[in-house]
Amino acid sequence: MKRLLPLLLLLAGCASTPVATAPSATTTTTTETTVVTTSPRIDLARKLPANPCLMLTAADFETPLAGPPGPHPELPRSCGFQEGTGAESDMLVLVGFADAYAKPEKAPETLIEGHSAAVSFNTGPGVMECTYLVAVNATESFKVIVSLPGANSAQVSQIALGKAKTAFKRLVAA
Repeated sequence: MKRLLPLLLLLAGCASTPVATAPSATTTTTTETTVVTTSPRIDLARKLPANPCLMLTAADFETPLAGPPGPHPELPRSCGFQEGTGAESDMLVLVGFADAYAKPEKAPETLIEGHSAAVSFNTGPGVMECTYLVAVNATESFKVIVSLPGANSAQVSQIALGKAKTAFKRLVAA
């Protein structure tokens, strides 16, 4: 009880009648501060559908698909869309679900509908590939990968960004 006595006296002093003082002039200074965060920007959390094949449809492509979209054997939780006849020279678009958004090192970041999105490129023999990774909510993200033989980075980036925006619009609020 002896240890609580100073605290009780302090609280009692705060509860007593305040002493009237003359109004004083106050000056308020505001400054703008920029804070760098490592978490992604997520304006409105969304939900991923159960099936990644629901993220795009055949109508989202300029040319007919080579067959029905389906899981890609090398990418878990994914769906592949191949244009044309299915030849190696045709464009392949993959939509894959991923865990929480983690921006790849050195990947430029942009926003898609107020959500963080990172773009990265990969090249192979005669093939350019572009990946957009998009934050969906605190624990999920999705990626759109466009692989196009004979294309340059600007071409595949434009296609991948368009497909990522289209796919994002199909997500419902969480």
